[in-house]
Amino acid sequence: MTNNERQTSQDAACYRRYFMTLSYCGASFHGWQSQPNAVSVQSAIESAMSLVLRHRVGITGAGRTDTGVNARRMVAHFDLPLTYDTGIVDRLPRALNAIVGPDIAIESVREVHNDAHARFDAVSRTYHYYTHTHRSPFLNRFSWQEPPGLDFDMMNDAARLLIDTADFTS
Repeated sequence: MTNNERQTSQDAACYRRYFMTLSYCGASFHGWQSQPNAVSVQSAIESAMSLVLRHRVGITGAGRTDTGVNARRMVAHFDLPLTYDTGIVDRLPRALNAIVGPDIAIESVREVHNDAHARFDAVSRTYHYYTHTHRSPFLNRFSWQEPPGLDFDMMNDAARLLIDTADFTS
């Protein structure tokens, strides 16, 4: 059984589930999801967790991002056997941050109910798109430079059409 599936109550007796909150700059990664022959955020974190915990641990993210896309305060979950000392969990963010590199920040790890799921139990997802109007070497990695003479009132009118609230639970 994978972390993507709901666990049975029998399985729940063998492990504790944790939510990890993290942020990352996606410029160095080929998206969130592990894939052969490419560095992903998921594979970088799983590799670091394997080093720290001395066994393979799979993580499941609340969503997936494409190559180059950043995430702020994303949630992922993972399971640890009951035999693990819960004290290691308190030290896990610092230990992982020492390994994962500068483009990933593990912000927190906390125990949750064993049936909690980072993807299926997500309450909301918010997407931000940034633009700027002048040439800047500091903004070009995180923002799209608008051409001169753009009509911002017209853009704001058009952007209102994009605002939506959708229920994706089905």
